Amino acid sequence: MAQANDGSDRGMLTSRRLWTAAIVLFVALEGLGLQMRGPLLPIFGDQWGISEGAQGLVSPAGTLGFAVTILIAGAIAGRIDTRRYFLGGILVTIVGVVGMALAPFFVAYLGFLLLRGLGTGVSRGLDRPLLSHLYPNARGRVFNLYDMAWAIGAAAGPVVLSIAVAIGDWRYAYGALAVAFGLVAALVWHLETPADDAEEELDLSAAGDLVRTPAVAATIVGLVFHTGLEGGMFLWLPTFGRDIAGLSSTRANLLLSAFTVAYIPGRFVYTLIAERVPYGPLVVALEILIVPVFLWTFFVAEGTIVFAGVALLGVLVSGIFPTLLAFGTQAAPEYSAPINAISTSTASVSMAIVPVAMGALAGVYSIRTAMWVPLALTVLVAPTVLIARRIDPNI
Repeated sequence: MAQANDGSDRGMLTSRRLWTAAIVLFVALEGLGLQMRGPLLPIFGDQWGISEGAQGLVSPAGTLGFAVTILIAGAIAGRIDTRRYFLGGILVTIVGVVGMALAPFFVAYLGFLLLRGLGTGVSRGLDRPLLSHLYPNARGRVFNLYDMAWAIGAAAGPVVLSIAVAIGDWRYAYGALAVAFGLVAALVWHLETPADDAEEELDLSAAGDLVRTPAVAATIVGLVFHTGLEGGMFLWLPTFGRDIAGLSSTRANLLLSAFTVAYIPGRFVYTLIAERVPYGPLVVALEILIVPVFLWTFFVAEGTIVFAGVALLGVLVSGIFPTLLAFGTQAAPEYSAPINAISTSTASVSMAIVPVAMGALAGVYSIRTAMWVPLALTVLVAPTVLIARRIDPNI
C-alpha cells in the first residue's frame, strides 16, 4: 500500500511539474508575441503608410477579444474541463498567429490579432488560477515566477523580430511563434486535468460578494491604473527612444528590450521575497519608488542614459502586477479564476485605451507630452491599496 501511495504521489508531482512547464512556456510565448508589436509599428508605417494614430489601434485590437474571453473563462472555470479549454485556447491562438504572419494589409493584421486575443484570453483565464491551486501556500512566489517567464518571452520579442527583419521579413517571426505554440499544444494534449484544480462554481450572489471584498476591489482598480503604465511603455518606448531620446531605430527598439529584460531580475527578486513581505506594503513601496524614476527617465534624461532609467523602471514595475494579484487572490482563493479574469480583463482595457490616448497626444504634441498619462495613473495605485488595508486591517 505504501508503494502504491508513493507511486501516486510521484505521479501527481510529475503532473504538477508538467502542467507548470506548459503554463510557463505558454505565457512566455504570449509575452514574446506581445512585445513584437511595438517595434513593428514603424515597419507598418513604412510598409502600409499607417499614421501614428492608426498604429495605436494595434493595442485595442489585441486586447478586445482577450478581455471578453478571459472574463468568460474565469466565470465558468468551476464548471469546465480545464485541460480541454486551455488547449482549445492555444489552438485558436495558433490560427490567429498564422493569420498575422500572412496578413496582406493592416486591417487583416488587426483582424487576426483580434482572433489571437480571443484564444489567448481563454487560456490566460485558466492558467494562473490553476497555478494558484497547484501551489496554494506560495501564490505570491509562483505568480512572480509566472510573470518572470512572461518577462523572459517579452524581452526576447524585439530581438526575435529584429532577427526576422535581418533575415528578410518580419513575418518569419510570427511563423516561428506559431510553431512554438504548437509544441505547447502537443504537451497539453498528452496531459490530464490536474487533480489540484479545485475551483468553486461562481454564481451571481458570490460574484457580488467577491467584488465587494476590499482586497479584491483594490486589486481590480489598482491593476487598471498600473497596466495603463505598462501598456504605454510596451507600445511607445521605441517611438520615445527615436523621437525624443535621439536614438537610432535599432537602439530605440533595444530600449523596449531593456525595459522588459529588467523584469527578469526584478521578478526573480520578488519571487524570493513575496512570501516574506506582506503583499500590500510591497506594492505601496514599489509605487512610491516608481514615480521619481519615471519623472527622471522621461522628462530629464537624454540620450543613452535613458537606458539606465528605463531598466530601473522595469525592475520596479515588474513586481506590481503579480504581487497585487496575489494580494487579491489570498482574500478568496476558492475563486482564483474569477479574480484573475476580472482583474486581468479590466486591466487589459486600460492597457488598450491608454496607448491610444497617448498616440492621440503624440500626434498633436509629442510622445514626451503623452508620457504624463501613464504617470498620472500609476500614482493612484498606492492610495488604492492603502484604502483597502484601512477598511480591512487584516489584509
